[in-house]
Amino acid sequence: MVKEMEMTSPNDSSITDYYPDQNVQQSTPSSMPLIAGIFFIIAGLLGLFTWSSALALDSSMLQSVLPGDSPISVKQLQSILTTCGVIGCILSIVTLAGGIVAVKRKAWGLATIGGILGLFTIGPILLGSIISLIGLIIVIISRKDFQ
Repeated sequence: MVKEMEMTSPNDSSITDYYPDQNVQQSTPSSMPLIAGIFFIIAGLLGLFTWSSALALDSSMLQSVLPGDSPISVKQLQSILTTCGVIGCILSIVTLAGGIVAVKRKAWGLATIGGILGLFTIGPILLGSIISLIGLIIVIISRKDFQ
């Protein structure tokens, strides 16, 4: 008789009895932001590699590739490469940050900005820009998956 009472007790109600909206199955989020984030991280790392290589060039390396009758001096070329290298590294870091928030599905705006700036990171043989473009398209399509 005790077992019968336990089974029919009035406390057997569930939370769905009081909140009927809880019965609705939540859709599982897609993996598109994760894929886009991985693309952004790859593009950012390729950009960092490319632009840090440009920063690492010294005047003796530049002098060996610069023709003797060039209208630009080695110092000017090194200055241009240093400026472009710093800007490229900053853009690559923003692209990496966009990739990290895309993987976490947190800030859609930062992920989009990271993808846009990733287009300018170039990378080897424009590979970073192409990967960033693919990631940007995926992030824009999967906006609903971000918080």
